This record gives sequence, structure tokens and C-alpha cells, in this order.
Amino acid sequence: MTLILTLVSAVALCVAAWFALTYWRHLLEVRRAVARLAGKGSLGTTLSRSGTVRAIFADLRQIESRQREITRLVEDEDFSLRVILSSMAEGVLVVNRDFTIRLANQRLLEMFSLPRMPVGRSIMEVFRNHMLQRLAQRTADRQDAQFGELQVTLKDNSEFVTKHFQVTSVELRPPGKESTRGILMVFHDITQIRSLEAVRRDFVANVSHELRTPLAIISGYLETLLDPELEADETTRARFLNIVQRHAGRLNLLVEDLLELSRLESGRLPLRLELVDVRSCVEQVLERLDERVRDSHTEIEISIPPDLPPLEADALRFEQIIFNLLDNALKYGAKDQPRVAISAEPRPQELALTISDNGPGIPAADQPHIFERFYRVHKDRSRHGGGTGLGLSIVKHSMQAHGGSVNLTSEAGTGTTFVLKFPWKRAANSN
Repeated sequence: MTLILTLVSAVALCVAAWFALTYWRHLLEVRRAVARLAGKGSLGTTLSRSGTVRAIFADLRQIESRQREITRLVEDEDFSLRVILSSMAEGVLVVNRDFTIRLANQRLLEMFSLPRMPVGRSIMEVFRNHMLQRLAQRTADRQDAQFGELQVTLKDNSEFVTKHFQVTSVELRPPGKESTRGILMVFHDITQIRSLEAVRRDFVANVSHELRTPLAIISGYLETLLDPELEADETTRARFLNIVQRHAGRLNLLVEDLLELSRLESGRLPLRLELVDVRSCVEQVLERLDERVRDSHTEIEISIPPDLPPLEADALRFEQIIFNLLDNALKYGAKDQPRVAISAEPRPQELALTISDNGPGIPAADQPHIFERFYRVHKDRSRHGGGTGLGLSIVKHSMQAHGGSVNLTSEAGTGTTFVLKFPWKRAANSN
């Protein structure tokens, strides 16, 4: 009996050991499968015949499928985010609650000339600007959008330039959460807008100044003439009226030049192209200026080849260009023995027309601005000369309308040379 019990116990132990080993093997399979799944691998194929293990593997395969789907969605969203950030014209900066930078796009690096990604560094460390730090702090404290304008001086190649940025700062908070996860800051470059605003303000101020002077003179003389107590002879009255007429003409000329310049800049002034004889046009302009030339005793030198081919241009605009440059040369030419030289050089693609004088010249600091509206080397230069201060600006835009260009070379005391480059045939897409 004892032997039988011993044998039964031994058999039971063997069976239990076999079941234990079998399930231990299955558990090892499950453990390896979970490890592969956690490592984003594949579960593989199980050969286990255990129903329980097969059920576990079926559940794990569902988890694997969900995991792959979630991974794909995350990768798609990451790709979309990177594409959006890289294609934005605005700079984007994301900072953590402690104001360390978490993310920045390539455009932001270009805006501020940053050599590398500033991730992990603080706002102050990267930008060294208290305004940005305060803007981020206000966003975190008030928990609503904040706006500010940032003005910085950055190095562009070999020179420093001032840039303006509109900065919008908003809080990053997951839906249904009360705590802030970070701050999003968007930088929009408004340098050109501020520059255009400055040009507009200067233009309005210059026009107002140019209009106010002749209007004040006209108003003053008319009040004098209308004064019933004025006892003036006919000669005095005639002199006053001549002054009024002269300044009224100056006002009319200023308005006409402003309208002309506006049409040229907007491209709304169509050119009437025709074949123009350059020498004939220059001589016609000199006829209009003949009295000025004789009064100033200016020597005119013309070097235009007799066989110069005709130029395709708007004859009226061409004469206007030559007139403005010659008028400028006569006004500001040399006081002693003034001389103006006009020459033409035919080139394969263009005609180079040069107008030079031996006047006092234009300082180097003023040359980049000489074609700007109302710009004067001396504050009273155009006013005393009777000009509107728009002649050279009209020349520049008229040349651009013809598809050409105008440049100058000048040194103080040696005179000024303007070089006009006309294409022989105007490009079809030129304005």
C-alpha cells in the first residue's frame, strides 16, 4: 500500500512538474513577445497550442496593431508640424514654463541670424532682450494673448541694420487642464512696413513744406493788394502780381510733377514707343534752355555720332529725362566757366548717354539718396533754384519704365556725371 502511494505521488509530482515546465515555457514566450512589442518590434508567430497563451497572443497582436497605428499617426503629425513650421514666413518659438526654449523653426534662426538651434537655452540667454522676457512673463501671469513690438539691431553681412518685429505671445494649455504647459511666441517681420511708414511721413512733411512756402507768399501779397489802405502805384501792383503769378506757377509745376511721379511709380503711365533720333531730341531740349545757357555763359559740348541708330523710346519722356538732367546741370554748375558735356556711346545691348558738368559735385554720403523725392544736398538747393525737388526722381522712374537705368559718379569739386543706359528695344514685360 505504501509502495502504491509512493508511486502515485511520484507520478503526480511528475505531472505537476510537466505542467509547470510547460506553462513556464509559455510564460517565457509571452514575456519575450511583450519585450519585442515594447521595443516596437514584431510579435512573430507562436507555435503554442495552449488556448490561454493563444488568447494572450491575440490580445497582444491587437495591442501591436494599435501601437503601430498610434506610431503612424504620431509620425504623420510630426511630419505635418515640421512642414508647417519650415514653410511659415513667421518665426515661431515655443518655451517651457521656466522660459527655456523648447522649439524654434528655421525662419526664426534666419530672422535673428542665430548660428544654431537655441533649444534648451533661456530667452534672455539667446535674445538678450528684456522686452521678450517681460512679454513671456505677462503671458504666463495673465493667461491671455499678449502683443508687443520688438526693435533690434542685427548684423547683416558687414553692416548693422535695425529691424522691427511684431510679437504675439499666447499660452499653451491642453484642453481641460488648468496648468500651463508652455508659451508660443510668433514673430512677424514688419521692418518694411515701418520703413514705408517713415517714407510716407517724410513725403507728407516734404509736400506740406513745399506747398506752404509759395502759398504763404501768394497769400501775403494778395492780402497786401486787397488792403484798402494800401497806396501803391501801378508799378508796385504789377510787381506784386508778377510775384504771385510766379509762385502760382511754381505750385502748378509741383502738382504736375507729383502727379507725373505718382503715375510713373504705379505703372499707370503707358509709354508711346517710337523710333527717336537722339541728337535731334537733345538739340530740341537745348533750344528750350537756350536763354538759360546764354545767361549762365555755359559751354555746351555735344559728342553724339552722326550715324547713331534711332532709339526705341517715348519721345516726350525721353526729352523730359534730358531736360531734367540738363536743367539740373545748369542750376548747379560751376560759377566760373561752367561747362556741360553730352555724349552717346552705342553698345551691343544698350545706348549709354552721358551728361556731365564741372560743378561742385555731390558728396559721397548724399549720392545714395540723390534720386529720392525732395532730397537735397543742401536744404535750400532746389528752392532757390526754382525746382520742385522731384526732377531726379522722375528721371529714375522714367528710366525704369523704359527698362533702363541711371547712375551717377561724382566727387566734391570735380563735377557730376549722370550715365543713362537705354536698351535698344524695350522688354515686353517692362513697366
